[in-house]
Amino acid sequence: MREQISMKKLIEFELNGQPVYVEAEVSEAEMQRVSRGGESEPLQAESRFVDAVARIKPAAEVVLKAFQEMNTPDEIGLEFGLKFNAKTGVVFASADSEATFKVSLKWTNDKK
Repeated sequence: MREQISMKKLIEFELNGQPVYVEAEVSEAEMQRVSRGGESEPLQAESRFVDAVARIKPAAEVVLKAFQEMNTPDEIGLEFGLKFNAKTGVVFASADSEATFKVSLKWTNDKK
């Protein structure tokens, strides 16, 4: 079985008619599948930047809503990583096999 080789490559997304470039890890198979230019040219993404990012919005909203219902915190911070890909657009990034969300909640005590 052949080892999968990946390398950093620019991926070109479209945003409001203008190109947006994102550096991403791209496998050798992906490069052959999506590349339309030379080695130094960016890969052309199969979706627009807005569409790629919009696909993760529902998941972030569900996580945020779940914590908003917890005794109504004064502040909620939601942090997560995104990984861009020419084929799928964007996915939640993780250092291991699980997606990671970092959530911080803050309540203030009005009684003094």
